[in-house]
Amino acid sequence: MPKRAAERTLYPVVEGWLKRHFACFRTAVKKGLRHSRIDVVGVRDTGGDLSGEVETIAVEVKRGSFPFANACGQTLGYNVYANRVYLADLRLTPFTHDEIHIASHLGIGLIQIKRGKCLEVISSPVYKPIEKLHLRLLETLRLGRCQLCASVFNIGDPDGGNNRFSNLARENLRKAIASEKGLMFWNREVAARKHRLRLPSLVTARPTSGASSVPTASPTSCRSWRRALASDALSNSRLSGPTGPAAAAIDGVWPPAAQPKR
Repeated sequence: MPKRAAERTLYPVVEGWLKRHFACFRTAVKKGLRHSRIDVVGVRDTGGDLSGEVETIAVEVKRGSFPFANACGQTLGYNVYANRVYLADLRLTPFTHDEIHIASHLGIGLIQIKRGKCLEVISSPVYKPIEKLHLRLLETLRLGRCQLCASVFNIGDPDGGNNRFSNLARENLRKAIASEKGLMFWNREVAARKHRLRLPSLVTARPTSGASSVPTASPTSCRSWRRALASDALSNSRLSGPTGPAAAAIDGVWPPAAQPKR
């Protein structure tokens, strides 16, 4: 069996383990950006009752025949996207002392895959990934961070095809409230600044609590924009209308031309 096919057969094993061991509420296989793709990725809540903070876990899967140090280096590279990084290796025998030493020195976690089960041998330290890459990774998982409460919620159906923003209403607050969707809006002032400074066209993602996810799009087209999404469970008690807390927050970043006269 080809190496790639053999590794693919291990992805469901690792994905299921992430759900059980880390209580990940969102998992996916072969997700990433143009720089690289992560074999298995999971997202879990870590903020407790007082925060909507999440942790992203990236796992590189190998079938036991890849040079160990090279695999460790590849795994470590995922910390530009994720908070924790693991190398999951298929093997009947335990990791050697030298292998554990290498992984500890580099700062990656180790998972042994044996007979269809996963065992965490070393826990990964927590990293602070590059913000724009982390948020873009979340976006590929159809998740966005709210700009009001900083919690993470669905911006679209994970299995909904190419429409990443199906859970958003575009610059229509009343529609967002009525349909219990997030609100996407464009920050034209930021777009103009990026266009003026000739910044490269990159998308970053951030959101707002009655609203969520704010990416910046192509400055060359003067369309640098923000996404603000209402949470999945948006209700009138949380966002009652134009005078509600989310409306007040949105008003603070709304394009000057669209602001109501005082």
